[in-house]
Amino acid sequence: MKTKRSLASVLLELAAVLLAASLAGCTIPAGGAVPAAPAISAPAIAILPEEQAASAADLWSDDHGRIDVPLLDVPLAAETQWDIFKQCGQDGRLFCAVMAIASVESGFDAQTVGDGGDSLGMMQINTRWHTDRMEALGVTDLTDPVQCAAVAVDYLLELEGITGARTEDHQLYTSYNAGPSDRTSPTEYSEAALEIYWTYIAEMGEMA
Repeated sequence: MKTKRSLASVLLELAAVLLAASLAGCTIPAGGAVPAAPAISAPAIAILPEEQAASAADLWSDDHGRIDVPLLDVPLAAETQWDIFKQCGQDGRLFCAVMAIASVESGFDAQTVGDGGDSLGMMQINTRWHTDRMEALGVTDLTDPVQCAAVAVDYLLELEGITGARTEDHQLYTSYNAGPSDRTSPTEYSEAALEIYWTYIAEMGEMA
């Protein structure tokens, strides 16, 4: 036997249902049933691999336009290194030879003065012997690493032509240090320069 409910009790029930729906932030569908609150899941967090520092080789392009990344880990600005690299005709091995000589001669200190004031700059260009070369190249400031390197590059290319030595040979570094030489055996100077040279070659990778 069904129990009759008063209108008041029905209205009270409906009010309770509406209040519960309001508190849950839900709307009441037709028929008066209260839907279950949707499950809330935490947003997925994408874990990205740690970004690796770009090397000059990674950023190599046909137009050689990426001068914001240094070619070598040496105390020269990236743009300065790229300017010297261009002076080397974008020859990685010649560039490494120049950088190795700069390391031995001055530790990349552009203000270095040697030989009683005759040798200047990070490449220690001797002004007694290279004034004509400087004039031909338009070099006026040997404390500018790029200008100083330009003289060294021109001299190294001349020495290669005279001696037949390559950037891997002791003779080239001995000749740079003491003038054109037939000596092919190691000297203290050439050993120091070549040790650094091979380090730079490895650092440059495919660009050398």
